[in-house]
Amino acid sequence: MYKYVVIDDEELIRKGIIKKLSPMADQICCAGEAENGSDGIQLIENVHPDFVILDMQMPVMDGMALLPYLAENFPGLPLIVISGYRDFEYVKQAISSSAVDYILKPFSREMIQDCVKTVLERLNNRSSLHEQIRIRESEREKACYDYDIQLLLNLIQGQHVFNPELTSQKLQFINETHQFILLTIHHQPAEPDIQALLSGQGIEDFTLYFTDGTLGFLIFFIPESASSSIEQRSNRSLDTLLSGLCSWNADTLVGISQMHAGLAELSRAYQETSQALDCQLIGQEPVSHYFYQQNNDPKRILWDKEDEFLFRVEAGMSEEVSRLIQELFTYFKTLSACTLGDVKYFCYRLAGQCMQVISEYLKSPDAPSESASVQNIVQHIFTLSGLEDYYRQFFVNISIMLKPQSVYATEDVIEKIKIYIQRNYQKNLNQDFVASLFFLNRSYLSTLFKTRTQKKFVDYLNEIRLEKSKELLADTDRKMYQIARNVGYDNVKYFFRVFKKKYGITPEQYRQQAAREKKN
Repeated sequence: MYKYVVIDDEELIRKGIIKKLSPMADQICCAGEAENGSDGIQLIENVHPDFVILDMQMPVMDGMALLPYLAENFPGLPLIVISGYRDFEYVKQAISSSAVDYILKPFSREMIQDCVKTVLERLNNRSSLHEQIRIRESEREKACYDYDIQLLLNLIQGQHVFNPELTSQKLQFINETHQFILLTIHHQPAEPDIQALLSGQGIEDFTLYFTDGTLGFLIFFIPESASSSIEQRSNRSLDTLLSGLCSWNADTLVGISQMHAGLAELSRAYQETSQALDCQLIGQEPVSHYFYQQNNDPKRILWDKEDEFLFRVEAGMSEEVSRLIQELFTYFKTLSACTLGDVKYFCYRLAGQCMQVISEYLKSPDAPSESASVQNIVQHIFTLSGLEDYYRQFFVNISIMLKPQSVYATEDVIEKIKIYIQRNYQKNLNQDFVASLFFLNRSYLSTLFKTRTQKKFVDYLNEIRLEKSKELLADTDRKMYQIARNVGYDNVKYFFRVFKKKYGITPEQYRQQAAREKKN
């Protein structure tokens, strides 16, 4: 419904205009009358009509004075000018003041209605245009908001973002006036209804939630100049939110960052929440939420089947690899002081050793750098079962890839054993362990090895180690205990004894002899 006012000094004419427009009562209504321009201005200011019908000849303030005032102070207000004079100056003044039409007295019902219809058409078009502009602005804001959410997600995922500036007005305002805490929420199997929790607390306007798979990210905004009462209220809201999250599902885990000044620090905040979640103790039931704290160096985990595992991977024995991964993660659960972060570090180190093997096979020095992508993936995994599933697939895939070109592809078991010794002489090898790798009885291995090589297992192992030690003695200035350890001897005296027995001189004498030969 559109409103109009009538400004005319003759009451009969005002009433006549209103009566002639009464058939259009379903579209328009008269919001007031005034008998001169001065009263008309006050009326317009009070009722804010959608259009005005006014006479040119009025006392106090006539149309000639009223029109320019309205044009300046109410630009765009449609005007219908009525006059009994055929004065061109009046007509020109009306047109320059954006009047819709100029009607001469006397006028018929049809004439005034046609003028009003023209006004309504313009108003409808203007309203439609404003609505289109509003919709476009709303759509633009939504597009900017969606873009910003993707930008924030990219920051969290560690992707390089060029010129990471927010584009939506809402996030720009909040970011400029608020600090934030990030909550990373691991939910499985069902995602909690975060928005309902936020709405229930009345804090949805000061939080931002988005998700990526099994992880949710909730940014909790706090005003930069918050008073102590606001901070206390924010802390209570955070406590209530955490309680609500964790009561939704017992398996929900929440990592909480420190306070940060602006969303440009979101990547750092996510690293803090990741480190917080990595503090879960594997041998104990996980608690619901973890606050960031400066982490110590990861604890060293010793697994007595690590060498066997690496061999199974390189030999392409995928079923054995899968079995050993299961054993490894079962072993983790027995370590009460072990955290998820410690497990990640151990598995990452194990993956790095496998990547080195791959680079050797592929003759590509760049292959080990792929372990960085492994670390990036594992950074977003926050359960032991999730890590087990990922690493089982990872190591099985490597073993399948290496199998066709593995150095252990030969069918001759003694050749396999010799290859293994040549590649792993520096490790703490013994006949029992090597026999187990190739599913042999120790006695059978001893007999078979001696028959095929005319050497005892231990003699062959020492031969390989001593040959490697000669290279280190001749080509490096490492100390004797370092060389002994590098070739697999923990006891340097034992190293001296077997070396002298083999070559008739001590390691030092060999180094001196090699130095003289180089000079000559």
